[in-house]
Amino acid sequence: MHKTTPESIGTVIEKLFTELGLGERYKRAKVIGAWKDIVGEQVANVSTAERIVGKKLFVHVADSVWRNELHMQKKQIIQRVNRFIGMTVIDDIKFH
Repeated sequence: MHKTTPESIGTVIEKLFTELGLGERYKRAKVIGAWKDIVGEQVANVSTAERIVGKKLFVHVADSVWRNELHMQKKQIIQRVNRFIGMTVIDDIKFH
């Protein structure tokens, strides 16, 4: 009998969603839920990832100063999101 290493519940859920054809939808939801982990506490305190349509992430930002700042960091934020997920889930961000 072979001993197997137990998998984390997150890994099991991700595999299940992939098998059901819902892998990309799961990864999109993961972006929304992990926004603070992806962008850090300071940015998360002034912004909220709301939804992903196609490959565009919609983010509500508290004020125009932060909206401009995040717009200037858009390329880096897109890279962080996709690196966090492990694949290209988004290719654009709309800050509003």
